[in-house]
Amino acid sequence: MLTNLNKFNLFIEDRNNFSYKTFGSPQKRGCLEPLNKLKEELTELMENPDDESEWADCLLCFLDAAWRKGYSFDDLLDFSVKKLEINKKRKWIIKENGNFQHE
Repeated sequence: MLTNLNKFNLFIEDRNNFSYKTFGSPQKRGCLEPLNKLKEELTELMENPDDESEWADCLLCFLDAAWRKGYSFDDLLDFSVKKLEINKKRKWIIKENGNFQHE
């Protein structure tokens, strides 16, 4: 039986292999193209947040961009843990548009 961590690691490996074979090496394509595609996918997700495939598209584009930049999932997790600790120490306010922002 696969644990979620094992399943995720297999997914990352499969995704990286698919991306390499389909779109080329990170050196050939870089991270900006998948980030631009992520912008498009985010717009689609915002228009239809109930569509599970749009959530998946955003995650796949994000992971592709990070991989092409040379970041592993472990790197992203480490960055996020550090950033969460910074955000916990900030004071947050609600802007007029309803979004939160730190002071």
